[in-house]
Amino acid sequence: MNKIKILLLFFILSNFVIIDEISSNDIVDYVKLTPKEEAFLRNTKVKVITSNSWAPINMYNDKDQLAGIAIDFWNKLKKNANIDSEIITAKNWNHVLDSIKNKEADITIGTSYDRNKLDYANFTSSYIAFPIAFATLFDKRFIPNASFLEGKKVAVGENYSSHNILKENFPNIDFVLVKNTKEALELLSAGKVEAAVDILPTIAHLISVNGYYNLKISGTSEHKVHVSFMIRKDYKELQSIMNKHIAMLSPEDKNNIIRQWLTVKFDKTFVGYEYLVQILVLVLLAILFYSFKQKDLRKYNKRLKKLSITDSLTNLHNRRRLDELLNESKNQKYALILLDIDHFKEVNDIHGHLEGDKVLVELSKLLKNSLNKNDEIGRWGGEEFLIICKNTTEKEAATIALRLKSLIEEYDFKIREITASFGVSEAKKELTLKDILANADNALYKAKQQGRNQVVLSSSL
Repeated sequence: MNKIKILLLFFILSNFVIIDEISSNDIVDYVKLTPKEEAFLRNTKVKVITSNSWAPINMYNDKDQLAGIAIDFWNKLKKNANIDSEIITAKNWNHVLDSIKNKEADITIGTSYDRNKLDYANFTSSYIAFPIAFATLFDKRFIPNASFLEGKKVAVGENYSSHNILKENFPNIDFVLVKNTKEALELLSAGKVEAAVDILPTIAHLISVNGYYNLKISGTSEHKVHVSFMIRKDYKELQSIMNKHIAMLSPEDKNNIIRQWLTVKFDKTFVGYEYLVQILVLVLLAILFYSFKQKDLRKYNKRLKKLSITDSLTNLHNRRRLDELLNESKNQKYALILLDIDHFKEVNDIHGHLEGDKVLVELSKLLKNSLNKNDEIGRWGGEEFLIICKNTTEKEAATIALRLKSLIEEYDFKIREITASFGVSEAKKELTLKDILANADNALYKAKQQGRNQVVLSSSL
């Protein structure tokens, strides 16, 4: 039995360039839960529902067991969060949606944000993102973007994230709705549609393992599917627990999961020379295509290095970079300011996530422009921000926090008045980093309890 291993090199080049200098050993493993979140974990067995038809995101392996990228992320996060759960396999994606809507299940593990589902579900932060890929017959030309698909018959999974994103941005595409991407590729291979779309790893995986030698990936969209968890509407504690643990995932954690799914194996009793040539041509074309997009890999690595430590929405330091800075500050004098936007969920629920994102961007600019150059600020997670005030006492940091509180109150955010609550703590020799963070978090929690829009010092607790 011949075994041909195809490394999906184009997938690595476009999405995952490993940065050796970064190690998950440097990441702070502290996650502070509220009393409600702790009670939820103690008293709730979470019902997970997932389809098995979105390979390699979620699928059955050779042993008829659920496996895939989303399954691996869920297993890691549930272990980290100590979540008691059971898992149900759905008939199809619509069955997943109905189960969440009717509260027959609590969470599904591989989807993306969709405002049309907010009546019955909430979404976590994204834990991974993939570009939407266009599959065509092998003799078709390169497709630079999705606008070239308008007016053409394109097969896509009904209610799939790729379908929702492309439908909203390119309404003139003639979508042919199918149950899953395998069915979409079968229609394409038979010449019944002009293209099939889904996220890049799914298209690449299915073309390879199902032997669609007359198909190729002809391009990718500028739009990405940001994969997240969808949770029933009334389980807000589960949403916040998951968000806190997602924020703790390092690029190394993500790459360790993704790397397992980059090698695709063909197990055939016989693979002819003609097929072998077609496979190699497919890989070669894919490599050339992505090499063309990345002429200067060194420059790209430098950019990726910056991206790996920068929050993509606010352009502030991300959680990873803050963790590094905190570890570098060991045995030094500094104070922490932890702030949280008050009632931010109302902004998202009433005005939508796009307006909520605008508030986060405006607030980030306001904070960054109001701080000393030696101070470090980053997005700690969701609507929380952490400021590291170097060579500063708790009292001095409190003065800074009061000034920032007033600036936020007085700033015109257009959609509504915005305020924030602040917790302040000081690094002391007898305290560990976890203690210092916990002190700031407890002070912030107290500020929320006392009515919000105020500054609380950890020394006052």
